[in-house]
Amino acid sequence: MIISKSSPADEKGRLTYHWIMAGIVSSATRFIPVPFVDDVIRNRCSRYVVAKTLAAHGAESHIQQLRPYIDSDAGWLAFGLATVTKAPLKLLLFPVRKIVSVLTSVRGVPLEITRMVLLGRTLDRILRTGDVPTAAQAMHMRIAFEAAFARMDFRTIKAAINDSLEQVGDWKDAAITAARRLLGSSNDPETADLSNDPIATSPQVTVGAKKIDLAMKEPATLQLFDEFDSRFNTEFAKLRLVS
Repeated sequence: MIISKSSPADEKGRLTYHWIMAGIVSSATRFIPVPFVDDVIRNRCSRYVVAKTLAAHGAESHIQQLRPYIDSDAGWLAFGLATVTKAPLKLLLFPVRKIVSVLTSVRGVPLEITRMVLLGRTLDRILRTGDVPTAAQAMHMRIAFEAAFARMDFRTIKAAINDSLEQVGDWKDAAITAARRLLGSSNDPETADLSNDPIATSPQVTVGAKKIDLAMKEPATLQLFDEFDSRFNTEFAKLRLVS
């Protein structure tokens, strides 16, 4: 059983703000020209989202059993083995992948921010039922999440996020700096000890998060998120039936 630390509305508002900041920093990895760094930073941003969400529910100690929800490779033999196996191919394709990432940033940046928000939102919804998912349930959550995300049309929210970021000068450079700070930080997101928050220290990132947060309160965005919730619930229920 878990215990939320404040009123649901206030806590969800703060969480959404942190999820968006993590998404902004994660999205900036497409502009960092260093092999494998993008994957590491995205993973740390995902862990940051999950750690913040667990902490809001007084469930910090359960971070390890949520690893299958955070890491796409966590359900296989080992994350390290999967990484080593994929490394030569990823290194070979890195220049092409990086060029494509930069060229598609108008689409990719808002999608990554949306992904981080939905990652946190989905876990928050599950935790509000009163129980922390087991490792097996966390894996089902990841599968259901990816299935629901792939079937969504995010054009409306992509436009809103891009419009919001265009109002923030130098947000990209600030997000890259925050990403590098997160990479070099000894303050592991999995400890949920985020008092010296490596993400929430950039004015441009925080301003960008506030503007995107306002856009995400629009009726069209809320309807889109409700649609995602419904798709996730359907996929998750299917997996629970066959397990």
